[in-house]
Amino acid sequence: MTTTELGLPRLRTASGDSPARPDDPRLVDRFGRVATDLRVSLTDRCNLRCTYTVCRRGLDWTPTEELLSNDEIVRLVSIGVHRLGIDEVRFTGGEPTLRKGLEDILSRVAALRPRPEISLTTNGIGLARRARALAAAGVDRLNVSLDTLRPERFQQITRGTG
Repeated sequence: MTTTELGLPRLRTASGDSPARPDDPRLVDRFGRVATDLRVSLTDRCNLRCTYTVCRRGLDWTPTEELLSNDEIVRLVSIGVHRLGIDEVRFTGGEPTLRKGLEDILSRVAALRPRPEISLTTNGIGLARRARALAAAGVDRLNVSLDTLRPERFQQITRGTG
């Protein structure tokens, strides 16, 4: 089975490979939809132990040497922006603020031309001390994931780690 049979986006060649589909170098799925945004998970680590993401006894985190390096992440985003028409990049995790070199990744992506819109999804823990640095690095939009406003429910969800 190929990726196109699975319905996953693929890189279209300049010559095209189907007369029924437009000649388009961007990521196009089998329904003709063009992907213009990219979601990049920076780490599987989190500073909370939410019931819906981590089992009671915890998980083994991916070893750091198995994660993409900062240079590899920036290179992949650059390919997406320059060759595939990506105009928005959302950085997620786990908890992306736990990623070493986060501001370096963000500022290097912000320096790309054309510049993609940069957003970051976070649980907000420690955001007060990092917000200025994240904005200076180029974050355009911040999404704070908030499961509840009730402190007792938050303690339940995070198993008291929040």
